[in-house]
Amino acid sequence: MDLTAALVADAATVERGKLYIHGAGWDTLWAASFPITHPTMALALLFRVEYSEALTDIPIAIELLDDDDQPVGVKIEGKINVGHAPGTKPGAPIFVPQAITLPMLQFSKEGSYTFRISMGAEVLGTAVFRVTSATSVPGLLARSTHPQ
Repeated sequence: MDLTAALVADAATVERGKLYIHGAGWDTLWAASFPITHPTMALALLFRVEYSEALTDIPIAIELLDDDDQPVGVKIEGKINVGHAPGTKPGAPIFVPQAITLPMLQFSKEGSYTFRISMGAEVLGTAVFRVTSATSVPGLLARSTHPQ
């Protein structure tokens, strides 16, 4: 299995096998002060499951780490198990969209943060963003889309 995409977004959901993402592609949360609580963010993921991996439990772990590689309180563990859709040709991969909403995330300090997505001991990919002080940029709090 491979991770095809991992995006931090304002919101994401999966409906009828499609991944709907709102407000993705950003890499910075601006904070008026620390600690901050961000009201909501989402992690949008797209996995590619090979034909031979279908109908088996594939362990997945998602963890949020700070720039010292320390856990920040988000750890999600689960399994992906998908079948073959009717009419799937032997050998064709299966794409599995996933959306995870993370309400009220707390950040105690400024720095870089990484969502690490793993399958067992193998890291499939990451989604990186930073939390930084808006007070260092004059006028930013008046125009930022992610102030805290």
